Amino acid sequence: MVFKRLQHNYKEIFEMRKWIKMLPLLAAILSISAVAHAVDKPSVIRFVVPGYVPEKASPTQLLFTVVWEQNLLQQEFAKDGIRIERILTKQAGPGVNEAFANGKADFGQCGDFPLTVGRAGGLKTKLILGQENGSTTYIIARAGSGIRSIQDLKGKRVGYQKGTNSQPAIIKILALNGLTLNDIKSVNVTNADASASLVAGTIDALLTGYDRPLVHQGVAVDVYNNAKQDYDSRGKNALIVSEDFAAKYPDITKRLVKVFLRAGYYASQEKNRAALNASRAKLGANYTFAVQDWVGQDLKVKFNPLLKKSTVDSYKNLQQFALKNGLIRQGFNVDTWVDTRFQDAALAELGLQNFWDR
Repeated sequence: MVFKRLQHNYKEIFEMRKWIKMLPLLAAILSISAVAHAVDKPSVIRFVVPGYVPEKASPTQLLFTVVWEQNLLQQEFAKDGIRIERILTKQAGPGVNEAFANGKADFGQCGDFPLTVGRAGGLKTKLILGQENGSTTYIIARAGSGIRSIQDLKGKRVGYQKGTNSQPAIIKILALNGLTLNDIKSVNVTNADASASLVAGTIDALLTGYDRPLVHQGVAVDVYNNAKQDYDSRGKNALIVSEDFAAKYPDITKRLVKVFLRAGYYASQEKNRAALNASRAKLGANYTFAVQDWVGQDLKVKFNPLLKKSTVDSYKNLQQFALKNGLIRQGFNVDTWVDTRFQDAALAELGLQNFWDR
C-alpha cells in the first residue's frame, strides 16, 4: 500500500517536473502572441506590381489582377480599416526592386529573376509565395527584316529589358542555338517602350510576352517561343514582403498570403480558363494570343503557388546561372530567403494542404 502511494507520488513529481521544463517554451509562445496582438495594425498595405497601361497591371501579373478584380484584398482588410495602395511601375521587375529599396512598398510581385537580383543586391525581403509558373518568352521581328530564326539574329539589334526575366531568357535561348550575347547587339528597352522601338526601327527584334499586338497588326512576325521547355527552366512570378513588415505584422502577412492562395485556387481550375483569358484581354492583351499561349498547359500546374522543393531549387539554379553569367555580383542563402510559414498556415486554414503537388 505504501509502495503504491510512493509510486503515485513519484508519478506526480515526474509530471510536475515535465511541465516545469516546458514553462519557458510556453512563456515564449505566450510572449510572441502577446507582442503580435499588441502591435498596431498598419493603416495601409503598399503593394507594388508591374503595370504598363494606366490603371492596369501587366498582363503577366494575372493572379494580382484576379485579386484586384474580385476586391479580395479590400474585402479581407476592410474590417480592420486597412487601406490597400496599389503601386504600378512601368519599369517592371527593376521598378519593384526600386520601390523596396526606397522603402515605398510592403509587398511586391514580379518575375523570379528581378526578385533574385534584388535580394542579391541586399534588399531585405522574404519570398513568401509563388504565383504563375512557366511564363513563355516570345521573340518577334520586324516584318520584312528577313529574320525568321534565332540564327538570323546574328549581328542584329535585339531589344529586351535588363533586370527582368527577359535577360536570362535571351542568354538561354541563344545558347540552345549555339550563340551567345556576343553574337547579337543587345539593346536595353523597357516593356513599355519596346513596341515603339521595333516600329521605329531602332531595334530589329524583340523579346516579349504572349501579348504581341504588332504581330496581330502585321507589323512584326513571330520568330521563336520557349513554350515547350519545362516550367522550371522558364520564368515564373512570385510574391515578396519586406522583412520589417513580416516581422511586425505576421498575422496580416498570413492573411494576405491566404488571399493569394484563394486566387491561385481559382486560377488552377479548368472551369475558369475562359474567365481568366477574359481577364488577360481586359489588361490589354489580344484574346486569341492569350488563348493560344495556354494551349496544352495544365492550369493546376501553371498556378501551383507553393514554394515546394523543386521551386526553391529553381531559384538556387537561377542564382548560380546569374553568377556564372555576371548578372549578379554575389550570391545569398536562398533557403533563409524563402519563408513558408505564412503559406503553410494559410493552407491549413483554407483546407488546401493537399490540393497542389508539393
